[in-house]
Amino acid sequence: MKKNCIVLTLFYLIASCSTENRAYQANHSNTNGLSNLSLAERYDLPKTLQESSGLAWLNDTLWTLNDSRNEPRLYALDVRGNLLESRTTTNTNIDWEDMTVAHGNLIVADMGNNYGTRKNLYLLEIQLNNGSANTLDSIPFYYPEQENFNTQQATPFDAEGIIFIDDQLVVFTKNRSTLTTEIYKVSKATEAAEKIGSVDVGSLITGADYQEQSKTLALTGYEKNGKQYLYVVNDFSLSKLSNIKIQQYRLDLDKAQVEAVSIVDNKTFWITSESEEISEYQPFLAKVVLP
Repeated sequence: MKKNCIVLTLFYLIASCSTENRAYQANHSNTNGLSNLSLAERYDLPKTLQESSGLAWLNDTLWTLNDSRNEPRLYALDVRGNLLESRTTTNTNIDWEDMTVAHGNLIVADMGNNYGTRKNLYLLEIQLNNGSANTLDSIPFYYPEQENFNTQQATPFDAEGIIFIDDQLVVFTKNRSTLTTEIYKVSKATEAAEKIGSVDVGSLITGADYQEQSKTLALTGYEKNGKQYLYVVNDFSLSKLSNIKIQQYRLDLDKAQVEAVSIVDNKTFWITSESEEISEYQPFLAKVVLP
C-alpha cells in the first residue's frame, strides 16, 4: 500500500539513480525478457473494496480483504467483481496485506510494517464454515535481523506477499532500499522468521501466490514511477532460490496500484488494484493472460 506519498516521493527522488540501475539489472539478469501485458478482462470493484490488498481462491470463490484502517472483514467475489458476501472476524486489522490458502483455510497476513516500527506481526488462520469466519490460530513472528524499531522511511522489514508451499508459510518483503524482496519462512514452532533467500526484482513487491498443481509462483510489484509488474516463476522450488528464473511483465495500466494476485494456471492470473482513496482511481479485479 502507498502511504505518506510525500515522504516516499522524497526518498525515491534521492534514490532515483541507483533505483534505475537496480531495475535494469533485475530485468536483464534475473528475468527472461520484459513484455507488456494488456488486461484480458477488467471489472470495477465496489468502493467497499477501495483498499483490496489480498486475493485467494477458495471453494470456487475469490476472497479478498482491505488493509489497514479497515474492518477485519473477508469479502467473497465472483469472477466479474461482484460482491457475493462478507464475513467479519473477531481479530483486529492492524495492517492486513495478503492472504493465501493452507489446508483448506485462509491465512491472513497482518504484517504491513511501512515504517519498521511493528513488534506485533502475525498470521491468522481462518476457517470459513456455515457463513462464519472462525479464527483457528494466530501465528506471531518477527525478523531476527531487525534491531532498530524506530521510524524508518525505507525499512527492509515490510512485507505484502505470502504463499503456502511444501507445507510451509513463506513471506516476501518489499525492500525500499535495495528494491529486492527478502524471502522468509514463518513457522508455528518458533516466532523467529527464517530468511531463506533474496531476489533482485527491481521493484516493491505487493502480492504473491503459489499454485502447487502447476508449480507456479506469481508476484506483483510497482516502481517509483507508478509502473506495475507481474512476475512469474515456473517450476518454483524453495530449494532453487539461488538460481531463480523470473519472467517479468509490465502491466499496461494507468492510475492503478496492483496489490494482489491469484493464479488460475501458469498462464492466467487474477489481480486486484486498490483505489487508495484517490478519486481518479477505481478499485478493480482483472484477468491477465501470458502470451
